[in-house]
Amino acid sequence: MHQETLLIIDDEISIRESLALLFEDEGYRVFTAKNGHVGLDLFFRENVDVVITDLRMPVMDGLEVMRTIHESDPDLPMIVISGAGRKQDVIQALQMGAKDYISKPIIDLDIIIHVVSKVFENRRLAYENKAYSERLKKSEKQYRTITEQIAEGVLTVDAQENITFVNPAFCKMIGYPADRLLSMNLEQISTRDSFLTIREQTQIRKNGETSRYDIQLVHANEHPVHVELTCSPINQGKDQTDTGAIIMARDISRRIELQRQYEQFIKCPQDMPEHAIAICANCKKIRGDDNLWKNIEKAFNHLIFSHGICPDCCEILYPGLNFEETEDDPG
Repeated sequence: MHQETLLIIDDEISIRESLALLFEDEGYRVFTAKNGHVGLDLFFRENVDVVITDLRMPVMDGLEVMRTIHESDPDLPMIVISGAGRKQDVIQALQMGAKDYISKPIIDLDIIIHVVSKVFENRRLAYENKAYSERLKKSEKQYRTITEQIAEGVLTVDAQENITFVNPAFCKMIGYPADRLLSMNLEQISTRDSFLTIREQTQIRKNGETSRYDIQLVHANEHPVHVELTCSPINQGKDQTDTGAIIMARDISRRIELQRQYEQFIKCPQDMPEHAIAICANCKKIRGDDNLWKNIEKAFNHLIFSHGICPDCCEILYPGLNFEETEDDPG
């Protein structure tokens, strides 16, 4: 486990030693240096987390030390403890990354302990945020790679239904290029009634639930596209605030058209021939006299079948064969 490490640079031995003992008692690993040159040697040799430095020192002053450290590692936290107190020095120190400026003499040591602990806490949070951001970027890259390759439409929206991501399948489904869709709201590509449905379903989404429903979107060529949407909430933060949704969009226009044709067919039974057989346009199942849908084999299991090859199939399977010489052969 990494032990948090301090580097204390001060030309006053009493301050160096008292601060070193103080922070060692607090569980820190501590290095001390009597001037800037020694301090920089330790900084570049050891794995230092935080630097505490005086400003006015012989050999090399604290501002030059801070400038060198800042150029090497702009994110490294530094704390200034100095008796100089000049306004310009304070400004320069803060510009070069000083997290705090404590004036000498230090009356209350609890103050510097508090300052250092807050610096380490903020440093840990910064590292955690950076690691989280990197994982998030990696996840987003993987997510985009996957969604861009699947056949189903995928999009994300924010809490106001503004479109924030679309995959190529959704662009093809709706007829708009991605850059155009990313400047649009779902309201702009939905019928009026459909957008009311979307807003109603958003309330369900805000309760953390996934919803599935059918609506009509409007294609770029202005014809309706019937879609089935499956919306899952995107919640962020400790309070799980609703920040939008990830949506799977499936084009069901063909299914809706077949359903419409079937409903129309049912409404006009007088037009049905007396011995008509109902066949599913999709799976080819047959509806029997008992109104149950069955596979073709089960629907005709009362018949006896013999196997043979019709002339058309024979020509396809055995091109060049003189079928007339074999047509009397039942096999």
